[in-house]
Amino acid sequence: MDNHALRVLEFDAIRHQLMDLTACSLGRELAEAMEPSDYLLQVKARLDETTECRQMIEIKGNLPLGGITDIRPHLRQAEIGSSLDARGLLDIYSTAAGGRILKAFLQKIAPDYPIMAALATNLGQFPSLESEIVSSVGPNGLILDSASPDLARIRSRRKVANQRMLERLNAIVNGPMRSMLQDPVIVQRGDRYCVPVKAEHRGAFGGIVHDTSASGATLFMEPQSVVDYGNELKELDIKETQEIAKILARLTESVRRVSAPLMVSVGILAQIDFISARAKLGMEHNATAPDLNTNGYTRLVSARHPLIDPAIVVPIDIELGGDQNQLLLITGPNTGGKTVSLKTMGLLTLMAQCGLHVPAAHAEMNLFYQIYADIGDEQSLQQSLSTFSGHISNIVRILKTLRKNALVLLDEVGAGTDPGEGASLARAILDHLRAAGARVIATTHYGELKSYAFVTPGVQNASVEFDEATLSPTYRLLQGVPGSSNAFAIAGRLGMPESVLTEARQELTGTDSTADLFRELEEGRRQAVAEGREAERARIEAQMLRRRYQEELANLESLRRDARLKAAEEARALIKRAQDKVDNIIGQLRHANAEGKQTERARQAIRNIADDLQSAIERQTEEQMMTVVEIVPNRLLRRGDKVRIPSLGMTGEVLEDERAGEPNTHLPVQVGAMRVSVPAATLRLIGEPDELPVVTIEKQVPLPPSLAAAAQGAPADPPRESAQRPARGGQPERNGKPERPARERGPRPERAPKSERAPRPERSVGARHTAVAPPDRPKLLDIHAEDQQNIAMQKTMGITSQISLLGQRADEAVRNVEKYLDDAYAAGLTHARVVHGKGTGALRRAVQDYLKGHPLVSEYATADADEGGAGATLVKLRET
Repeated sequence: MDNHALRVLEFDAIRHQLMDLTACSLGRELAEAMEPSDYLLQVKARLDETTECRQMIEIKGNLPLGGITDIRPHLRQAEIGSSLDARGLLDIYSTAAGGRILKAFLQKIAPDYPIMAALATNLGQFPSLESEIVSSVGPNGLILDSASPDLARIRSRRKVANQRMLERLNAIVNGPMRSMLQDPVIVQRGDRYCVPVKAEHRGAFGGIVHDTSASGATLFMEPQSVVDYGNELKELDIKETQEIAKILARLTESVRRVSAPLMVSVGILAQIDFISARAKLGMEHNATAPDLNTNGYTRLVSARHPLIDPAIVVPIDIELGGDQNQLLLITGPNTGGKTVSLKTMGLLTLMAQCGLHVPAAHAEMNLFYQIYADIGDEQSLQQSLSTFSGHISNIVRILKTLRKNALVLLDEVGAGTDPGEGASLARAILDHLRAAGARVIATTHYGELKSYAFVTPGVQNASVEFDEATLSPTYRLLQGVPGSSNAFAIAGRLGMPESVLTEARQELTGTDSTADLFRELEEGRRQAVAEGREAERARIEAQMLRRRYQEELANLESLRRDARLKAAEEARALIKRAQDKVDNIIGQLRHANAEGKQTERARQAIRNIADDLQSAIERQTEEQMMTVVEIVPNRLLRRGDKVRIPSLGMTGEVLEDERAGEPNTHLPVQVGAMRVSVPAATLRLIGEPDELPVVTIEKQVPLPPSLAAAAQGAPADPPRESAQRPARGGQPERNGKPERPARERGPRPERAPKSERAPRPERSVGARHTAVAPPDRPKLLDIHAEDQQNIAMQKTMGITSQISLLGQRADEAVRNVEKYLDDAYAAGLTHARVVHGKGTGALRRAVQDYLKGHPLVSEYATADADEGGAGATLVKLRET
């Protein structure tokens, strides 16, 4: 990458943010050396590492990276045979132990985090070395007695010798010679024990003088009687030092034998620490993982500059590289945010190509081979360059080294010289960059370039918004709309006489007026595009409604078929049980050779069984049926009618009159801000009963198993396919032919006069399909009037196309999404919307990670800005 671009885009500040988040010097070193990559597979691998590690930290907490240090100098010292000191050995022990703990942690959660677990696989395990060091070196860096038997013996002897000598010195201090001492104390001078003797008693005391006081009045003498003890201690100290040297040499050799795998482990630990820091940086910035491509397209939604205080930064949307904007030309007032927009685009691109998450709600980013930037005041006093010369020198260097698939950021292109010449030069530079295939964002004040952007294919105007009421910028970036310096508005607000402003406006050049016209035309074009997108969205929603209606009809037919199959299966079971009873009675008769009244009683028993069988079959069939009342408005729907759309669970207003004689008519319905096209047959008219004359049509349809079971006070059995499928007419087959029922049902009883009938259950007038209980029988279920329009036939519509997870924890939300997807799929939904809110993004990532591998999910994506943006995820379910 271009070093000049890295400097002016302040990439070093990102490095330092990352360095502060590392756990050890190993990761800090990698963070300091971080460079963007232009190799797609490498960048994707880095992003995958960052994403998985971030998910792991958010759920499991920080990685156990304590105790890890840079032991590479110690390993190199061991490799050349130079003994390590105790502190170096402790560093090696703590790093090896830290690697062991980290590996165990990652292997335990390997199924959920395979990338991190794979890194840990190559971490070496050194239990023998750890045990040898920890049993030889104490935490304070002292060699332990347990390091070797010889060392233990030497220290034991020294302890005994030292005790004997102290006992002898105490006897002198507290004995007859005490009067010769300045103080009755024992002191050390060098490595010898002494007592403070008065100078005049030197000869009488006897011993070796090791030191004197400053006045010379006190001599620090080793009594002659303990000199031998002191010599013995000295010899033992020498032996201890020699033994410790042997121990350190032995431990160093143990380190040397595993120095190669230790060095590999150090590299892996550094990498894991670096990945952990990248994940933490993404969490701090509430960033998102960018979707990479190599087709030149970049789209950032609610992008934030990572070096600006989050409390004041204004998010911006940037799109670059589409059919309309290979080159984006930003205009607007000074300090309006043009340069920040440039730097945001450049810095976030560098971050993405380093494998970092970018601070944006959504990011699709092209992988650039080169990134160039000419931003800020390039004036150089040392090189005697003016501002214009500094800019041009940098642009010349860019043009000489430019390759295809480069990102070029130019701040105030062509500025610093005569406006006419500067504008012409700027236009030529932009044409050259565009012809070379670069993606370009440039800022300018030149009005001529606004016209250039409007008439040149692949070039798009953009501006930073300016609030003329407050004379301050809003810092929002508006693509497709050219901006202005707002000089007249600012001057007028500050008190410039109106006569001066009027004369100034009259002096505007044709180019300036043309730019205003272009701005108006561009705004019109943007509005037309937005309306076209809205129309396309309405068309797609209408298709979804049509498909959903067809699926619901298929589900209803399935319910009918299942009810018939279940009734037939239970009837066969009844017949089988009755046949068994009859066979038993006949067998008893034959066995008893019964006659007369006994025979007549048996015949009567058989007739009773047959009657019971017929009654049971009729009752079973009756219980499996329900009356469906279709309430149809006695007129066509008209513009302005309030209707309900059952498949959406929403209400709206009809926008066109329904035309007679046209089957399968679709009507446009306004639902809030959305306009949808819906089959007229599915709409339910809303209004007061007196206002809506209706025609009712009743027919018998099978009662769904769930309602049949509820009516009988038993849990519903799930529908199941019979082993013997029905033939024509829904009758079971036997030996390839339709089997007739054992007994035909009699004619349906005549309906009672209207005055004698039971009151009809209350229902919602205007509903197109309402399920109610048969009028001559008790109601199967106690259902409130407002709920009757959703019985049985609307059961599959009971699940809405949206679920809200706001306020839930990640694990709780995932469980709720799992249940919701099962219900939605069973209900025949094809699309759903999961609302999780924006927050830190943890809930969104947990939900999308769960959706990624769900067998019922065909695809998913973060919602567009007008549908909730990062706060919602749109889900497409697989076809049933």
